Amino acid sequence: MREYTPYIVSWNLTKRCNLLCPHCYIDANSELTTKDSELTTDEALHVIDELSSLNTPLMLILTGGEPMLRKDIFKIVEYSSRAGFITVLGSNGTLLTKENLQMLKRAGLKGVGISIDSVSNSYHDSFRGLQGAWEMSVSALRHARELGIETQIDVTLTDKNFHEIEGFIGFASSMSVKAVNFFFLVCTGKAMKTDITSYNYEEALRKIVELSKTEKWLMVKARCAPHIYRLLYEGGYDIPEGTRGCLAGRHYMRIAPEGNITPCPYMDMSVGNIKEKSLLSIWDESLYLKQLREGRYSGRCGRCEYAEICGGCRARAYSESGDFMAEDSLCLYTPTGKAAVSLGDTTRSELMWDEDAKKRILKVPAFMQNMVIKIIEAKAKEKGISFITQEFIDEVKKLRPGAH
Repeated sequence: MREYTPYIVSWNLTKRCNLLCPHCYIDANSELTTKDSELTTDEALHVIDELSSLNTPLMLILTGGEPMLRKDIFKIVEYSSRAGFITVLGSNGTLLTKENLQMLKRAGLKGVGISIDSVSNSYHDSFRGLQGAWEMSVSALRHARELGIETQIDVTLTDKNFHEIEGFIGFASSMSVKAVNFFFLVCTGKAMKTDITSYNYEEALRKIVELSKTEKWLMVKARCAPHIYRLLYEGGYDIPEGTRGCLAGRHYMRIAPEGNITPCPYMDMSVGNIKEKSLLSIWDESLYLKQLREGRYSGRCGRCEYAEICGGCRARAYSESGDFMAEDSLCLYTPTGKAAVSLGDTTRSELMWDEDAKKRILKVPAFMQNMVIKIIEAKAKEKGISFITQEFIDEVKKLRPGAH
């Protein structure tokens, strides 16, 4: 088993979009044509075959632009689901009618993340450039929940809405979603500047840490904010061994509409194109990806004792300096010169596991181990099982395509 394996792949299926959001990192708009700007259906299905050669139990995030503008979206979802991937959709929600969601459900879609920028419709509609967008997005959340599709809310935090963090949590709870992901802008595409100050960023992360501790049923996550792991460590929270903030090029990558492979959605730095070279070769042989995996950062990130569990945002460093190994300017922390922070094994289990089952779970990336353990043990408790075996893990895998 290779040391670095992608477990999360974000795939921008198209640059076309029916909205005009000012923060769009790929500069999506409704005027784009499909010619030479996105993969054909056959090429898209080939991408899924290529991903299977790298890792079958991965999460594939189909997004855009707006992925629902692709007429073959249902076919892509079905093919991906049959390949064994946990297939989810990232959408603005305005085109996710009940009928479309029913078709996506039948195709095998497991979850949908819908962008919501405010708990009030006025700011959201203004930000998204479409009157009524908020109501359509919220309606999509309701329909997805009714159909049994797992839902999450994706929030782009800026100086204008970061004060709504607690409001988003209350709203998410009222909508019975599974998670709230708070995203932080990187200066790419239309987002030509970071729309949150370093001070507000730090305050937002502290609030998210606080809420993630108190919320029992709702997952509260900060995305593209690796510095949250420093705050978690400082707060005495258990962080599994091997955890790190920035997974770009290690366990995460992006496929761009035209087939370029980049370490993450916010890094417009192609390491190869799927139409010119196999994905396996790109992933294993790219010198840029090898640099990211070595983690030899410069500036404050290179001197920081939290470098291994944080890593800084490589996309922000690249966008601002042209050097993806430079320091992350959004971070306020000044390294102290203390010894590097190392983490112990903090995986948590409530039931007994046999040796083969324990070895099996160690093959799962550290940042996912506790989540996988919870899924397996919850299913065991449902069935009245108190001892986890490898055979039982196989049973759970059959029930949840893509599980380990």
